[in-house]
Amino acid sequence: MPSKNQTLYEAFSSSARANPNDVALIYKNHRFTYQHVLRKVNAIAYSLNKLGYKQDDVITIMLPNVPMAVYLLYAVNQIGAIANLVHPLMKEEQLTGIMKKTKSKILFTLDSNVNNLPNLKKIGIKIYAVSPVDELNVFIKMAYHAKCQKGIKEPFAHKLCTSKIYTEVDHDYKKDSFYLHSGGTTGEPKTIALSSFALNAVAVSGLKIVDEKSPKGIGMLAVLPMFHGFGLCMGIHVCLMWGAFDVLMPKFSTKETINYLKRGELQIIIGVPILYEALLRNKRFHGKIVSKIHNAFVGGDFVNESLIKRFNERMEEGGARARMYEGYGLTETTTVCTVNTHPYHRYGSVGRAIPFTETKAFNNGRELKPDTCGELYVRGDSMMNGYRFENKKINPFYIDKKKQRWIKTGDYGKVDKDGYVYFIQRLKRIIKVNGINIFPKQIENELAKLPYVYECYAKGVEDAKHGNVINLYVVLDRNNKEKDNYDSEFRNVIENKFSVYALPKKIIYKDKLPKTLVGKIDEKQLKDD
Repeated sequence: MPSKNQTLYEAFSSSARANPNDVALIYKNHRFTYQHVLRKVNAIAYSLNKLGYKQDDVITIMLPNVPMAVYLLYAVNQIGAIANLVHPLMKEEQLTGIMKKTKSKILFTLDSNVNNLPNLKKIGIKIYAVSPVDELNVFIKMAYHAKCQKGIKEPFAHKLCTSKIYTEVDHDYKKDSFYLHSGGTTGEPKTIALSSFALNAVAVSGLKIVDEKSPKGIGMLAVLPMFHGFGLCMGIHVCLMWGAFDVLMPKFSTKETINYLKRGELQIIIGVPILYEALLRNKRFHGKIVSKIHNAFVGGDFVNESLIKRFNERMEEGGARARMYEGYGLTETTTVCTVNTHPYHRYGSVGRAIPFTETKAFNNGRELKPDTCGELYVRGDSMMNGYRFENKKINPFYIDKKKQRWIKTGDYGKVDKDGYVYFIQRLKRIIKVNGINIFPKQIENELAKLPYVYECYAKGVEDAKHGNVINLYVVLDRNNKEKDNYDSEFRNVIENKFSVYALPKKIIYKDKLPKTLVGKIDEKQLKDD
């Protein structure tokens, strides 16, 4: 049985040895067995070692979900180095800052991206190119090289010593093994250090979370990138720890997803709201196509109640057992720490705490009674080791009277008597108008129920008279053909449901709302024009 008391590599290699001929990865309709993936991992670990990289060196992986990204993840862990995971589309200036901060001297990125990073070599960074088609058929390679690989040197795969494998293993499962980068609980950029133990603490409960009795023949859509904790742990590692398989997708494609569903190769979907919206808009996403879906999980951003309802109706019509379940988490707790599941779910909540985890509401360090709102605190085995580098002095932990360590999430919510958690609002987003607390997420939830609203965001703006006022940014549904302005309807809904203090000073209509690299609405980029 998988254990949290092992490294990520050890968890994967145990699974690979138990299921050598089973499919581990599907990528661009090509299947890779566990035996094949383990061999690749060991070969890369050997090559990294020969290149001089060792325990605790920081190796930066800037890749989408392609096979080499998975091989590198486990190979870096095998030699005891630290995998510094960053967004594959990150700009050079930001990447340079992260690599200097983490003291990383080696970067793996797509061959098509190398020419976008001309200045890294000047500061001593060794760049290794990765081809996304290295193991695909000759026709795909030819088409890719003709289009994308002009002027690029041979990819890293051609430099591998594939005839030899690395047999040593770093067994320290509690040390820093992964660096993820996040806004953290205070909104400032953070480098978050996670251990193999923390990731495995979530992954060992993977089958219970997705409500599968056996991993055999179970495929999960792996489109959430590895630089995001949910994509790293649930999207990649859970399946490979248990003997299921990942359907790798570097960039979401509705067509590819539906084709995988049609062939019965995809039973579990995890994603952000826009992924599900895209599927629901496709005319093929119904009937027999959806009947094979066992479960679907959504998170990472505001989830419209209408989306959950429409998705579940589509599943019912197609005879699928799947329903959409919402969860909650943060990078500091290896993302998911509470989730609704098929056996245990409650409308309006973000689920109950996963095994080895506990969530409660506190007020200034005082534990609150059930159904009382306060700041959500989380404790358990999936907690980060801590912030690193310039963030080290920031202490996000609270030590209770029993000497138990909790992470202060910075989120406002409550926990009911049955342990279901209700997320209400990021504390930093609560807007005080005339001294009255206004919860913008509640406004957004209510307006999102309207059929002509696709997306909306309530932003607090400083005001000399009221302290703060609210600006409301709205994207209308593209199928809306009635009118372009719904100001009076919005104001009526807000005043009747909440109060006059929640009324927006301005309502600004947008074609789309700006998003961060992880797909969340970027408040800093919201403009009134």
